[in-house]
Amino acid sequence: MIKFITTALLFATISAFSQSRYELSDKGKDKFYLSDSISNLAKTGKITVQPIVVVDGIPHRFQDLEKEKLVLSKMEISKIIAMDKQKGISIYGTYGEAGVLIVTTNRSSFQKRVPEVKEMKEN
Repeated sequence: MIKFITTALLFATISAFSQSRYELSDKGKDKFYLSDSISNLAKTGKITVQPIVVVDGIPHRFQDLEKEKLVLSKMEISKIIAMDKQKGISIYGTYGEAGVLIVTTNRSSFQKRVPEVKEMKEN
């Protein structure tokens, strides 16, 4: 019985911790729209609770979202699709094993973030 309670508490803690990384910039319950979508897809087995989230072509790994939050609101999201696991692995390697969630926004191409390209220095 103690093992069951401990396991349940651990799962709840991990879920709450995971959920905060996928919070949107909205207020109230809308800020949990993406994390709730991830939880629902995880229940179906399509992804885990720690997927890579690709917003308009820019990937955000679970590990990266600890330091950097998604700059996204519920109103901007037009479509959320779980990528096939094998496709995710072929594109993102071992990080794709947790699942890949494709988020398409209704932002115009002028408003979409462009990934920063950093110059590599040779020693």
